[in-house]
Amino acid sequence: MKPVYVVTLNWNLKEDTIACVLSVLAAGAPMKHIIVVDNGSTDDSVEAITARFGHRLSLITNTENLGFAGGINGGIQHALQQGAASVLILNNDTVVDVQMIQTLLEAAESLGAVGILGPAIYYYDAPERLWRLGDTRHRWLPMPTSVRLGVDSLANSPPFQVDYVTGCGMLVSREVFGHIGLFDTRYFMYFEDADFCRRARDAGYSVWCVPRAKMWHKVSLTARREKSVNRYHRAFNQVRFYHEHPHGPCPWMRDGYLFLKLITTTLADVFRRDWDLVHPLWKGTWDGYAEQRAQD
Repeated sequence: MKPVYVVTLNWNLKEDTIACVLSVLAAGAPMKHIIVVDNGSTDDSVEAITARFGHRLSLITNTENLGFAGGINGGIQHALQQGAASVLILNNDTVVDVQMIQTLLEAAESLGAVGILGPAIYYYDAPERLWRLGDTRHRWLPMPTSVRLGVDSLANSPPFQVDYVTGCGMLVSREVFGHIGLFDTRYFMYFEDADFCRRARDAGYSVWCVPRAKMWHKVSLTARREKSVNRYHRAFNQVRFYHEHPHGPCPWMRDGYLFLKLITTTLADVFRRDWDLVHPLWKGTWDGYAEQRAQD
């Protein structure tokens, strides 16, 4: 898995991106192995990142927002061209533990042939509170279930296999990209990481959670600034993902799950008086099903 290249994507969050890069440097990553992709920022992100790090790291600038998949793919391609044996993909609103990269590499070495590894991810604002480990499929359920472990046990927990880890933080072997390709750019945002993990699993690669590896997430600072747009894409791509990658024994369970989630999310929005989120939620769901009908 060595050398590891680190790729993160910035969109108008320069201070958080700089903090993320600094944490990666503290974790032992060489500056020349760090790639920041600016996804068409409209503030002075490019100037700020350049002023902080100069030309010692690779800074790729897009003229427009290509979404997560489109933006991160450019960084991955650059890393592979530079000879990366693996790529650590990070959200820019994260910071990593000083031992995280080394812990992931040690786990990869001990496990042998692995495809994707993810760390334990904690809330940045509540550093001892767990946000995400990974998700697993169940043969009788129409959706994956999140792995739940007590925080106190994580320090001594060995790596375990899952079906999905989040693109917020994942270490991917070069071989996986060579076999299944990059992230699917049809998923402009949301579910592109789930789609990637599912394609890797279907191709025979293992996905692991390494609980002793730690990072902290500020939980979608970017998404909170564009709530309506993000709500639409989440709803749309949720329909796309569950149709393209079936879960459970029959379609009616899938559609029942999606309808139930649509109703519960709508009620939650109404209760919070987030009226402007209801329309993009329903439109995204409708457009997602329209896409599926057009393909049938």
